[in-house]
Amino acid sequence: MADDGKAILKPVATSGLAISGLVLTALLWGGMIPMTHALVTQVFDPLFLAAIRYLVPAPLLLVMCLLLDRRSPFGGPLPWRHLIQLGIMMACFSQFFTFGMLLSDPISAAIVMSCSPLMATLLAKLLYRTPLARGFGLALAAAVIGGALVAVDAVRPRAVVNTGIPYIGEVLLLSSMACWSLYSLKTQQWLAPLKWSQLRISFLTSLSGSVFVLSGFAIMELASPGRLPSVWPSAGVWFMILWMAVGGAGLAIVLWNYGVSRVGVPVASLYGNLAPVFSVLVAAVFFSATVSPQQVVGGIVILAGIVYMQWPRRRVSP
Repeated sequence: MADDGKAILKPVATSGLAISGLVLTALLWGGMIPMTHALVTQVFDPLFLAAIRYLVPAPLLLVMCLLLDRRSPFGGPLPWRHLIQLGIMMACFSQFFTFGMLLSDPISAAIVMSCSPLMATLLAKLLYRTPLARGFGLALAAAVIGGALVAVDAVRPRAVVNTGIPYIGEVLLLSSMACWSLYSLKTQQWLAPLKWSQLRISFLTSLSGSVFVLSGFAIMELASPGRLPSVWPSAGVWFMILWMAVGGAGLAIVLWNYGVSRVGVPVASLYGNLAPVFSVLVAAVFFSATVSPQQVVGGIVILAGIVYMQWPRRRVSP
């Protein structure tokens, strides 16, 4: 099994569709940073927000599976043990990220996300001894430095909940990145050999994760009622919910899994480092934040690192 995992996790030829999908994923996830912070600190209970983020896109992913795969995603024998394990990883990511945003702030979230390529690389090397792509080291350094430049100069609200535990929000955010990297690696190891489409993989793993998230919310609501919203959300709130659920927890997961299947988790994580750049841009458009020259330089540094790594591969790719 270990050898099979290594074979699956080796990057294959880069495709324009995979790269475009990863860039769009970074946009969707980048927008989630200021939106999650706004919703979890001003509108919703964090457990409720985590629940609806997976509940809303489930019907859409099911319809897409039926239309594009032209078969039921539940057909044939299913690897329930692996699906449950992947669902737990996804649920842990969701809870850690949501509560991390509540106990931290968008600046810290963006900085932590800029370290995600390092987290993915370390896990891939530790678990599978995955070989690094040519130019990955320089691209990794550019991604981390550029992400920090983008995030550290941003002016955002600080954490609104003080637990008295230093950096607990940042620890939760880092844990969420570890859970997501592990989910990405294990998904391709366990499910890609089954020849499933990435759409089917995304739907079934998301469905598994949503069961755990919704169960946790239901238990907490029964134990301590009052987590459901008391007023109907405004149009702006609905826009953020749809961005996070349909975009970030629906379409983005499909595109991410497809991109990972083509370029591998470490390289895909480099494209994920565009998320802090898009986070600043979304905050500027929807939350009246200002974009500084330092943040522009940070975005250029990230892009330069990605281009440096991918350019030779694009020249040799068919």
